[in-house]
Amino acid sequence: MFIQQLIKAIGGGWKWIVLCVLIALVISSAISATTVPIYRSQASFIIAPNKNLPSSRDVVSAFSALDTLKIFSTYADILSSERVYTEALKAVDSESIDLSQYQRATEMNPESIILALNVDGPDPQTAALLANEIGKYGIYYINSYFTVFEIDFLDQAVATSQPIRPRTYRNLGIAAGIGLLAGLLIVIMHEFMQIPLNQFIQRFSLDAESLAITRRSLEKTLATLERDARQYPVTVILVTIVNLPELFGVLPGFSRKKVATELVRRFKEQLKGNDLVSRWDYDTFAIILPHTPQKASSVVSRRLEAVFTAPFIYGVEDSEQIQLDPEVSAQTLDTEEGLDEFMNNIAIQKKDKDD
Repeated sequence: MFIQQLIKAIGGGWKWIVLCVLIALVISSAISATTVPIYRSQASFIIAPNKNLPSSRDVVSAFSALDTLKIFSTYADILSSERVYTEALKAVDSESIDLSQYQRATEMNPESIILALNVDGPDPQTAALLANEIGKYGIYYINSYFTVFEIDFLDQAVATSQPIRPRTYRNLGIAAGIGLLAGLLIVIMHEFMQIPLNQFIQRFSLDAESLAITRRSLEKTLATLERDARQYPVTVILVTIVNLPELFGVLPGFSRKKVATELVRRFKEQLKGNDLVSRWDYDTFAIILPHTPQKASSVVSRRLEAVFTAPFIYGVEDSEQIQLDPEVSAQTLDTEEGLDEFMNNIAIQKKDKDD
């Protein structure tokens, strides 16, 4: 049941899902179009024992030191240091570029003796130049102070034509997924929020005691019905229960509800699915029969009178019985004006009676 309801909700709300996906794609495209592309240039370095070490024991010691990976961390820190960066900028026309847009970072590969230096920025040529200049001065500085190991370029940085961000197609795919999930969430939430909302609305459209629709709800329904010519002729049957006020004046609430709901249940057993049962006021029920000619209305009226043949049971143990005394009148209306006038006359007559 739950799965079927989900499928029904998705099937009915597919337009909202598509709309959410399209909105997400438009937003992603707009962000990609307005974002400054950032390019990455990478220079890689290899670390090895100095080939000019005086003895084989020194070579073995050097390889043992490499195995600890501490030398990687030291050289990485030197390559990313401010001193090396400052010296590298001397070879770059720093006055014509905004250096704050360029970021540098080193990477260590624990599975090899390779270091990588990445420089990210909006101009791929400048990023590659910075990476190589930092690498050159870093090599010079390291080899000047550390004689056991030497570091050198493995690959120098080259300008790339593909930005690392924004990645338009990847972002579009992610946006489409987010839009799809958001659309599904909206449709599902709307579906399950409708259930209690409908119940809430229905609670205020039904008479609490009898569970027939209220007079106000009937009037709203009639306002719609009046404009639909296919529903005519419309028959209105009024059932006034003469002894209901006297009985309900002495019965407790749960017994009144039992009698009233049983009465409405019996009415509905004699009617079609689109017929309406309304509690017009305290002792009168209005029954609307759309598309019902006068000839058929007399048959329905007799059926409604027959529901009062059997007594109504009430009480804590259903041991009490009461015979209700109805007065049934019916009228068939062929036009919108006739129905409107008839319902107004009923309201006036009931008001005069109450006064």
